[in-house]
Amino acid sequence: MKLFTSYFYQVRFFKPWQIPLSTAVYDPKWFHEGQGQHHVFVDKNGVVNGLRGEKLHPGKNCDGLCHGKPCEYSPESCQFLAEYRKQLSSIDKDAYLKELEALASRLKAAMKFNEEPEIMLIVHEAPTNTCSERCILQEIFGCNEWRKR
Repeated sequence: MKLFTSYFYQVRFFKPWQIPLSTAVYDPKWFHEGQGQHHVFVDKNGVVNGLRGEKLHPGKNCDGLCHGKPCEYSPESCQFLAEYRKQLSSIDKDAYLKELEALASRLKAAMKFNEEPEIMLIVHEAPTNTCSERCILQEIFGCNEWRKR
């Protein structure tokens, strides 16, 4: 299993073995076919949509700390990202990666794709927005930004 970060807009370009896993508290309605945050479906490209990585969602300690655009902080001084880093640092990384590996294996078997699964940790912000959970996810899990090939 490979692990990448990406953002919701890019899901339209994914292949079936690229598994989007939302790290957001709230997802766009289309990611669940407008049927609520727990609805999972396979889109017209054969990509599973609607999967949520609950452990990666910003927790209560992050509430009210992000002031949105324009961001008045740098990623190094952002209170939201500092709290998010603390939250993710408390996760048993090896155990969580095993959970993701099991998810990838189950989907590979169910969807019958031959390629190695790629778990895509999805955020709202594009890579041009440097003040994003993406930087913490990449730091903690050692993954890179996915680029459309």
